[in-house]
Amino acid sequence: MSRATVTPGLVGEHNSLILENDHVRAVILPELGGRVWTLEDRRRNRQWIWHRPGVSLARVGTDAVYDDVWAGGWEELFPNDAPGMFEGRSLPDHGEWWTMAWRASTSTSAAAACVRLAATAEVVRTECAKEFTLAHDGSALTVTYRLRSLEQEPFHFLFKQHLPVDITPNCRLRLPGGSVEAVDPAFGTLLQGRGPYTWPDTGHANDRHADLCVIPPQSSAAREFAYVDDLPAPWCGVDDLDRHASLRMEYDAGRFPYVWLFLSYGGWRDTYTAVLEPCTNRPKDLTRAVELGQSARLSPGEEFVTSVTVRLGGLDDSTR
Repeated sequence: MSRATVTPGLVGEHNSLILENDHVRAVILPELGGRVWTLEDRRRNRQWIWHRPGVSLARVGTDAVYDDVWAGGWEELFPNDAPGMFEGRSLPDHGEWWTMAWRASTSTSAAAACVRLAATAEVVRTECAKEFTLAHDGSALTVTYRLRSLEQEPFHFLFKQHLPVDITPNCRLRLPGGSVEAVDPAFGTLLQGRGPYTWPDTGHANDRHADLCVIPPQSSAAREFAYVDDLPAPWCGVDDLDRHASLRMEYDAGRFPYVWLFLSYGGWRDTYTAVLEPCTNRPKDLTRAVELGQSARLSPGEEFVTSVTVRLGGLDDSTR
């Protein structure tokens, strides 16, 4: 049996923590939002997380324009996505978490190795923690999140995963089903109007059946941003047919009732990735989500706790 370990490292000039065993190697950057920079299936030689060509890793402030400096890596968004004024606060682009430097500690037990990160969000005063756990002989990375309000009044918020997958045309986007709607029909090129559609059917474009599972080449210049709800099981993922490898993100459906998909197949800033985004809210506009009763909320001293697991395996290992 392999044992999981945690060792320090560097990604460029940035400190990292390497959490690994014989199956999985994860590189975490505490100073850069606590993002997971790489997530490698060592058995299948498959690194799953997308890095944006031409954009370097760098510390930025909350005044940064996310789309201009987004370098990639698995991040989380809190307390918002779209910037703007909300409940008396000016919320930064894509929230605050991705710009925060986190304090790190590590441990190894009889069962697993762990990286624990802690920080205090200032835009909405919140004590934040995330703990990465890798079992000694496991092929899954689990992240447990804990948010505790330090505010004197209740506030609404969005909490979202943001995992950009490194894809090829021989990958397939996998969900167990669900109802799909375009975030903005004027942005996307894959959905034929707003919808809803039943996953993976996007309607019939030019009398052709379109399938969201299929990932076109970057030369297609396709793009889509979609909400998915009513999933029959709480997971989403990608299969790599060339490497016979699979990634599955499993989440708490009670905390994340929606999955957002940001799909850029060359059609957004010439990038090529599929971003998996289980989310507390729908839509991304917080005011509208509150009006619809589809926003997360914390009272003073209240905690929000949830876990996400990313499981790496072969195509034959998963029935999903």
